[in-house]
Amino acid sequence: MRMNRLIILAAVAAIAATACTKTFEVEPTAEAPIGFGTWTEHLTKAEARVQGSNDFLAGDTFAVYGAKTDTDPEPDVTTTIFNGDVVEASGSGTLTWDYNNHRYWDSSAELYTFYAVSPSGVKDVSGASINAQTGEITTGSTVFAGNNNDILVADKTDVAKGSGASSTYFSSYATVNMMFNHAASLVDVKVKKAPTLTAAVGISSISLDNIFNTGVLHVVNYNKVVDANRTTVPNLTIASWTSSNPVSYLPTAGVTPVYGDASTNAAIAADNQKIIAADSGFAADNTTANTTPGASTTLFDHLVVVPQTFGASGNTASQKITISYTLGTDPTTYTRTLYLADFDTVDNSDQTNDAKFATGWEPGKHYTLYITIDAHEIMFSAEIDPWTPVNGYHYLLN
Repeated sequence: MRMNRLIILAAVAAIAATACTKTFEVEPTAEAPIGFGTWTEHLTKAEARVQGSNDFLAGDTFAVYGAKTDTDPEPDVTTTIFNGDVVEASGSGTLTWDYNNHRYWDSSAELYTFYAVSPSGVKDVSGASINAQTGEITTGSTVFAGNNNDILVADKTDVAKGSGASSTYFSSYATVNMMFNHAASLVDVKVKKAPTLTAAVGISSISLDNIFNTGVLHVVNYNKVVDANRTTVPNLTIASWTSSNPVSYLPTAGVTPVYGDASTNAAIAADNQKIIAADSGFAADNTTANTTPGASTTLFDHLVVVPQTFGASGNTASQKITISYTLGTDPTTYTRTLYLADFDTVDNSDQTNDAKFATGWEPGKHYTLYITIDAHEIMFSAEIDPWTPVNGYHYLLN
């Protein structure tokens, strides 16, 4: 019997939430400039967007690309209008997005098509290439530190002429609202202990190992926009990544660094452990998929990573978690290796047919990995084997 064991479990990936549509109508005018906005425009504080979040803030930027197409006369003529122009947010309430050298709607055109990436600096990375007329994107090689990279790619946005009396107007010259999608992945790692485990659990080290931290983003195609509210079909940009350079991430690398309990600014270590909270809501027979365990202790908090495919379990080069912990006053430090390919969607189950959690990290998804630690104390009892009776006989005869 194993006297100490580590239970591995997982949670489902959650697609990053999106905001509702906002429409900014203006009176039609032949000299209306082409204006831009985004679907997420609530200003919460006057600083750059928090990495891993879903809200733009004042000072955020995106680079816009786009062209107009004249279908009459034949053949069609497509002309580039925006080619990496920087649009920046400002304001003290609802954000205002603006750019230099305003362009104006051309009533002789039939269609405008727009693309965008954020932050605008993505276009300036060495090796980056963005086609203003097709939206095809190849970024430069980008290193992810874990807390400062969150590339956003907007949906392809078409603005066509109306019909009838409004045939010369492009949606009444309203602001062009760009819907952005997270192109990176977001990862949390949480640890909890089973309620039957009364001993204190202290994490003396934990790391995410063999994680690719360098990537090149490729965007070739876009899903067709058929529902302006994004509720009928998935509308995420089709994107792929080429990832490389495996490294190890520590809890301090997340957007919100996690430290040990003995010091608020020192890394988790043998002399600065992170104590795991008890989870009274954890059921020992929990076989419900996709539940969110309570009372977990976060060890990686919003780690922004390159999307990547997991290697096979047991391969020393595959993505894994290495964790060391202590139990109560036991002087032993237990170290375990948990391959990401082994996580599943059912909490605390030994079933062999559990659905696998994920084969990798995909763009725009927020993954939370749960590790539950359980253990069984080595206990003793005692009894004395009774004396064994042995009789001896001897006769004396005179």
